[in-house]
Amino acid sequence: MSLRWKVALAMALMVSIATVAVGAISYRSTRARLYAEVDRSLTALDRPINDRRLDIDTRLPDQGPLSGLVGQIILPDGTVSQSTFPEPVTPSDAELSVVGSNRRSVFTTVQTSQGEYRVRTIGFPRGAVQVGRSLDETNRLLRSLRARTLLLVLFVAAAAIGAGLWIAGRVTASLRRLTSAAEHVEATGRLDVQIDEDGNDEVARLGSAFERMLAALARSKDDQQRLVQDAGHELRTPLTSLRTNVETLQRYPDLGDADRAAILGDLHAETEELTELVNEIIVVASGGSSEEPPESFDLAAVVTDVAARYERRTGRRIDIDATSSIVVAQRSSVQRAISCLLDNARKFDDTGGRIEVTVESGAVTVSDRGIGIPEADLAHVFDRFYRSDEARSMSGSGLGLAIVSEVARRHGGEAWALNRDGGGATVGFRLVNDEA
Repeated sequence: MSLRWKVALAMALMVSIATVAVGAISYRSTRARLYAEVDRSLTALDRPINDRRLDIDTRLPDQGPLSGLVGQIILPDGTVSQSTFPEPVTPSDAELSVVGSNRRSVFTTVQTSQGEYRVRTIGFPRGAVQVGRSLDETNRLLRSLRARTLLLVLFVAAAAIGAGLWIAGRVTASLRRLTSAAEHVEATGRLDVQIDEDGNDEVARLGSAFERMLAALARSKDDQQRLVQDAGHELRTPLTSLRTNVETLQRYPDLGDADRAAILGDLHAETEELTELVNEIIVVASGGSSEEPPESFDLAAVVTDVAARYERRTGRRIDIDATSSIVVAQRSSVQRAISCLLDNARKFDDTGGRIEVTVESGAVTVSDRGIGIPEADLAHVFDRFYRSDEARSMSGSGLGLAIVSEVARRHGGEAWALNRDGGGATVGFRLVNDEA
């Protein structure tokens, strides 16, 4: 059963229950009021009965104030001496209880072959008198009220179903559009689906959120496709060089030691470059995410440790100006970003001079005295696989600074790059969750 019908039937059920409850209350109230009116008319007979001095020796009159009523006289022993009922009515225990009691009365409802009667039993010292009024007219009115109430319930239920279908149709229209959009995405794999939702209600907000989700998925898909294309292009060059050198070794087994050593050196360098490129592609392809839990540590200590290891590995001198800066971050990701900054500075500064590193207030800045960054490239240095014209002849994948930017962004910060006075560049990142 569709949501639309469920809402409509639920509304019809609730409205019907409310209508039945109101009808039942109205019916019981009306019935009580009508019976009270009948009882009042029977109570009004006190004076006529007294005026006629009705007692157990008096016959019930056929005319006068008692015209249109029926009655009977009950003797002290409980037997009926006279009766104008369609058939003698045997007194009940409640009616017999007033026999011999002067002017005490009780009301009862009696069923006869001619229908129901409302009966008032009035006690006298030597018996009791019963006066009754037919309830046919009252019962006809109550039956008519029941029939009308039933018709009203049916009409209201039908109207509620119609209104429920209309309301549910309006409410679920957006949900149906979202379902159609989801089915379209599933069937075609396309994410460029437009969902126009107006209003500020929950369904409209859901539609807007769904559209934003599709847009995010589309951007992610585009990024993945671009990453695959760029990675394939970047991997092609070292792989081609590796294949060429291997084919050379196979084709010329009698190469001299110097030539063979040169080719093996190229193979080793290209293998290392390819390994670094694959590692960087894996980091970027994972969206920079890491399952490593954040921890609190001193950023200055981490930079000092990474720089020391980098000095030992490359032999390049690094000057550090660091103040204690406690951050909460993923340690290995931050270490990777620092290594990328140092690699970038070493690659673009071939003077052999010192690389300067500054740590302060959750920020790491690496400065060099290299060729600097062309103004046209400053806005793109953090793009994946982006390499300026000056950098195309150098080793590298163009992913290092993209990794730096991703690490900073994941920790709520940012990365920046600018040219340094006197030549060179300054590149760095900041972590927002600085506790210092």
